[in-house]
Amino acid sequence: MAMQVAPVHRESSSSGSITKHLTDNGKYVRYTAEQVEALERVYAECPKPSSLRRQQLIRECPILADIEPKQIKVWFQNRRMH
Repeated sequence: MAMQVAPVHRESSSSGSITKHLTDNGKYVRYTAEQVEALERVYAECPKPSSLRRQQLIRECPILADIEPKQIKVWFQNRRMH
């Protein structure tokens, strides 16, 4: 069974690059610069976190609290392909 990966686009802004992702309803939601920075820090430590680690991130990091676990999973998949 093939897994679908949401498209990720990067845009330039005055605060650097902002990542946005496509949600299930077809709308793009942008990650804030702080969310991207937090995810990049975790990626530097572990490029392939387990589902438990991703859930732990959501609990421990208030910046990531409003992101669904599946969205974080896809962010890491896309980041590894980048």
